Amino acid sequence: MPPRDLMTIDDLALEGKKVFLRVDFNVPVDKEGRISDPAKIKDAVPTVRELLDKGASLVIGTHQGRPGSYDFLSTEQHAHYLSEFLGMEVEHVDEVLSKRVQERVKSLRPGEVIMLENLRFAAEENIELPLSKLLKTNLVRRLSPLFDAYVNDAFQTAHRGHPSLVAFPYLMPSAAGRLMERMVREMAEIDSIPGRRTFLLGGSKVEDKLKVAIHSLKNHRAETILTGGLVGALLAYAAGNKIGITLDYMKDLDILVPAAKEVLGEFRERIYYPVDFIVVRNRNRRVVPVYGVPDDAEIVDIGPGTLEIYKEKLEESDLVVANGPMGVFEDPEFRRGTVELIKIAERSSGEFVFCGGHLSSAAKALGLERSSRVYTAGGAILYSLAGLPLPAIKALREGQRHAHH
Repeated sequence: MPPRDLMTIDDLALEGKKVFLRVDFNVPVDKEGRISDPAKIKDAVPTVRELLDKGASLVIGTHQGRPGSYDFLSTEQHAHYLSEFLGMEVEHVDEVLSKRVQERVKSLRPGEVIMLENLRFAAEENIELPLSKLLKTNLVRRLSPLFDAYVNDAFQTAHRGHPSLVAFPYLMPSAAGRLMERMVREMAEIDSIPGRRTFLLGGSKVEDKLKVAIHSLKNHRAETILTGGLVGALLAYAAGNKIGITLDYMKDLDILVPAAKEVLGEFRERIYYPVDFIVVRNRNRRVVPVYGVPDDAEIVDIGPGTLEIYKEKLEESDLVVANGPMGVFEDPEFRRGTVELIKIAERSSGEFVFCGGHLSSAAKALGLERSSRVYTAGGAILYSLAGLPLPAIKALREGQRHAHH
């Protein structure tokens, strides 16, 4: 059963129609620029097949990485992988908004699929704007006249307000793809689990995690928040501790530190940062208390004391939502904190949700899919369970009322 107010593929007349399908194929890439895990591309296959079986022609759009990062790449490989998984050719067009794209889309026949270049190669796809401005973007004005319908299957980026995610439902018949539909339904199920809810927040993307922490504490969407990774380091720093050279990895401190101080002041009893860390200094590893991080050391994991406190909190919880590792997870030596906390899921009576790339692969490696819910999506799940807005889903719900018939 789809959530009642969300249109699905079943609600669209697709025979002979041109559909713009927004997916999330933002996948892990190795340092040579090769896709290292195409799981997200495979996940989209059922939606793609079904649209084609119903007589549509498809133009697929996704982003990959963000400007300036090593994984900000062309979607050419993505098209190859999708061709392979579908068993048919997916033609790659190496532009997003050119005349050539417009001509190619106009000439599409039912059953054909093309993939556009990385949508973020179009500058406007990198900014989040209010709807009135999104509708005026070049991207939306050029692409929307080419299509009869829009399908959004990119649940993983539902918490972002970019043009390709939000504007189209206000301009044409639109629906959630099968992946989006399933995730919205599962979020509602998870959200209805009663009892004590704990968020375990680590990793980077500090601004998102802080927003989730503040919102969920204020609105009682979480009883307790445990932090590690850069999020934990930020809170330790805001509480007056030194964090050594880990400080160099922090951006926007002028905004984040005051926000962190405020949340620590207001919710002292409910939000935790590590009491000790594992640090590396001149290649030597040692455990130090939170107030004793040397200036020239880097924080690489949570310490044993923190692990004990967090274990106890997790075991007392009815629902744990975990996102982001506790340390420098890329290095197997600094995974212990994360792995030990993930293992609690096996012997705990509560429900565990692991979300985001690192934690989903770690939970899978430990064989926890049977006892827990494991998702590649990170931010969108946190936003959803913290009660924060998901602009892409809001657009699917509202847009139909504006655009329809």
